[in-house]
Amino acid sequence: MSADNVYKHFYRTMRLAATELSDGGGPFGFDITTALEFDFLVERYQCDAIIETGSNMGDTTDYLARTYPHLQIITCDVVDKYVDIVKRRVGFMPHTHVEKIDSPDLIAKFKDEFRCPLYYLDAHWYEDWPLERELGLIENGVVCVDDFNIGHPRFGFDKYGEVECGPRMLSRFIDKVPHFYTNNPDAQHELPCLQTGRRGGKAYFAINQFDHMKHHRYFRRFETPRPA
Repeated sequence: MSADNVYKHFYRTMRLAATELSDGGGPFGFDITTALEFDFLVERYQCDAIIETGSNMGDTTDYLARTYPHLQIITCDVVDKYVDIVKRRVGFMPHTHVEKIDSPDLIAKFKDEFRCPLYYLDAHWYEDWPLERELGLIENGVVCVDDFNIGHPRFGFDKYGEVECGPRMLSRFIDKVPHFYTNNPDAQHELPCLQTGRRGGKAYFAINQFDHMKHHRYFRRFETPRPA
């Protein structure tokens, strides 16, 4: 894949979630640097599927399906309206699968089906935050946690109650995630980000895979904190 191909599909994807999401919608919240990071991961790890949790209106799903027709694109939501819209957007493509299902159940259903899936964990079920249940199920592949605190004022993150989506949250998974990476705000990407609104930080890590991120400028490495 190339930056030109990412560019072509990224900016041709309709932003149907513009009125639904704080970042204005679009693939990856209209942050093309994330699309470039995903493209690196798909190519370097030779991923055979992308599993997305929390499709909303399908802006990211549509982008992924059109950019990677050789991969299985699997996504879910728990809202009927969103599931119906996403099925209309991508359901005609034979390599896509859209379900109304809780995200941990989706992961449990598909986690053993692929050699190296790429997980995009972005599920927000109103007051329910399934991230820790999702991470508890994943035993193989590459993981991106969205809205992660990377310690940079330009990038937002989630917090549910007293639990922050950040390094400390990963402590309970230290046995399989001894270190992680974040997106690098200072990295030189091949394409500039045009998102002037909210950008979400990202955490990346590979589980039972070779570490291909350690020497790439897109990523910064951190040790997972020991449990308190």
